[in-house]
Amino acid sequence: MHYDIASKVILSRCKEPFLSFFCGLPVKKAFLIEERPQETTSLRRADFVLKTVLEDNEELLVLVEFFSSWKAWYPLRTLECRCRHLLEENISVKTFCFLFTPSAGAQNYYRDEEVNYQFNLIKLYEIDAEMVVEKGPECLLAFVPLLKNGEKFIDEAEKKIYQSETSRETRADLLTGMAILGGLISPEIPLKLVQRRRDLMIESAAYEIIKKEGFEEGLKEGLQQGIQQGIQQGIQQGLKEVLLDVLEERFGILPVSVISQINAISSAELLKSLSRAAVRAKSLEEFKDLLKRVNE
Repeated sequence: MHYDIASKVILSRCKEPFLSFFCGLPVKKAFLIEERPQETTSLRRADFVLKTVLEDNEELLVLVEFFSSWKAWYPLRTLECRCRHLLEENISVKTFCFLFTPSAGAQNYYRDEEVNYQFNLIKLYEIDAEMVVEKGPECLLAFVPLLKNGEKFIDEAEKKIYQSETSRETRADLLTGMAILGGLISPEIPLKLVQRRRDLMIESAAYEIIKKEGFEEGLKEGLQQGIQQGIQQGIQQGLKEVLLDVLEERFGILPVSVISQINAISSAELLKSLSRAAVRAKSLEEFKDLLKRVNE
């Protein structure tokens, strides 16, 4: 559900380019048809219903469904939506279903003893991310994490969105949508985007999903762990330098093997003990024997 909402947020900022680039439709203008009252609770509406005007001024109803993963009953659900909207609008209908993650069972048709129905199934993971980054409009860059080799181009796509000349509100929605969709590929993607662009993303209505999914809390925890780890590493490095200084002061230039063994030690307590031992050692050989026993 969250991934569907993220997709809608992106698409609301990018209707015409989306339909032209991914669906191959020569769209001049697209209008979102708002949800109507349903006759029964069993009726479902497509994720996104757009009334479009093509370049030849033909009107076309476009139904867009977003699937984060594949279910066997999706084709029948898609047929249900198509039939209902065809009856309501009384104009030609085209259906496009976008699948986010690979599935061997995904199919673009429904068949039974009476029905033979086919729709447009677009597998985003088969579309080359580099092509979208180079040729696609900026508003489509939010889908890059889902595309083929998308992880390689996330940083470039993010930078282009952030530096684009679109409104601040649009950029906030695109970056937030990109972060949410990126969570399908790796939890590191939304964490990294939130860390770098939170100042802008929090202005998107969809940012509430980031908080509910725990990405913001994960970022805070990760930053805290990073700070603690950095402090610990600094302490360890300081203790190593003290130990090496003591040994060099007492015994002169140290063998590379001794330096390597000391640099490999990660325990602060052990480094402190070795520093005290270095002060008491009568010779470098005595200290090397101690160091050897410690590392065994």
